[in-house]
Amino acid sequence: MAATSPPASATSTYLGNTSIYDYNYLDNFLHTVCRKEAILSFGQVFLPTFYSLVFILGLGGNLFFLTVFLYPAHRRQVTEVYLLNLVVSNLLFVLTLPFWGISAAWHWVFGEALCKTICTLYTASFYSSIFFLGCMSLDKYLDIVHAQTHHHLWTPAKSWLLSSGVWTVALLLSIPDLVFAQVQEGSDAMLSCHLDFGYNGPVWKVLLRFKQSILGFILPLFAMIFFYTRIGCILTVLRPRGRGRALWAAAALVMVFFTLWCPYNITLLLHSLQDLQVLQGCEVSKRLDYALKVTESIAFTHCCLSPFLYLFVHHRLRKHLKKVLEAIFKRSRESSTSHASQNSYSHSYSTAEEEMTSTDNREESLQDHGI
Repeated sequence: MAATSPPASATSTYLGNTSIYDYNYLDNFLHTVCRKEAILSFGQVFLPTFYSLVFILGLGGNLFFLTVFLYPAHRRQVTEVYLLNLVVSNLLFVLTLPFWGISAAWHWVFGEALCKTICTLYTASFYSSIFFLGCMSLDKYLDIVHAQTHHHLWTPAKSWLLSSGVWTVALLLSIPDLVFAQVQEGSDAMLSCHLDFGYNGPVWKVLLRFKQSILGFILPLFAMIFFYTRIGCILTVLRPRGRGRALWAAAALVMVFFTLWCPYNITLLLHSLQDLQVLQGCEVSKRLDYALKVTESIAFTHCCLSPFLYLFVHHRLRKHLKKVLEAIFKRSRESSTSHASQNSYSHSYSTAEEEMTSTDNREESLQDHGI
């Protein structure tokens, strides 16, 4: 996700065939044209292809989880409230990708109102998805490290309240997109949707990149490291069954987050240094443009992977998923039976669900694969 919306890798394709930079050679100031036709051609093919792939996988996977979590008979626990909101964030994000894909392949054809809407949705969904990952890590930390207080005081209703706060903060962080996003015509008569800050553009770009790196990567990464390190200490002391698998699962979540987002944030930092003229040169600029397209696209895959990662390492979520799928299939098979038989099934499912949630105690949490 870009520091300035829309995606930095997509908007770079709107710059036309050339980008002009000023370089100092000895005592003379020469205006050197840095031609980027190859980068433009690469982006017009690579970005729409990759965005389409992420859109298909992200839409299918997250719609599946949304269907499961909204199933009427399903009773959501605290962690599942956050995962449900994470799925919604991912869906909102992937819905913006077709717009950026078409724009990268051609140009912006959707008007200024949709430009502001898509930019705002893009940024809000990015921050909310990262924050909900943090909420899930915090919930598991409280569930294991502060089990008694957590079980008595923290309820699904309070998790919904916290989720509302997350969405509010994410929308506040997307205000610059709503205000500054606009459609402009380039020298090649092609339209682009991007943030226009006027004469203060370079300063705003650097500030927003640092904001995104700090709030969207550095702080969540350190929070996950802290939470899972404390969880690991408790698991090491109490030695519950499945301790080794739980520690590996926690480490895997942190490593996936780091692997997907670190290269992109490093590239953003280097681009900021270029804007501040710390890094100069046409060849450096070209390599950074290529790197931004590739690393940003890789980071986008997190919206496809995150629900499956948490399902894979979270035993209780898998139990809930199994119960809901069994209920869906069984109700489908019994759709032609009598009303009495349907009522009998509904009662038996409700009883099974109550028995499952009654086991939601600290011992289960310690065996719950560490997340």
